[in-house]
Amino acid sequence: MNALAIAPGVIATPGKYYIGAKEVMEYLDCKENKAYELIRQLRDELVKAGKLTPAYPIGKVPRKYFFERCMIEE
Repeated sequence: MNALAIAPGVIATPGKYYIGAKEVMEYLDCKENKAYELIRQLRDELVKAGKLTPAYPIGKVPRKYFFERCMIEE
């Protein structure tokens, strides 16, 4: 456990809101190229829907959206 998690006054550690290629590879058991292709596709969907700005860094997608679109229950 890191020092921040046990510091006085800390209620909870922050969660992970975005998922990267490494985690996508683990969840879907796919290769790195396929993981990045899926992230690109999901990111484009969110940008077209106006839910994500094009300025957001490439290579990550919101975790909640990934699980929803891939029908994975966390």
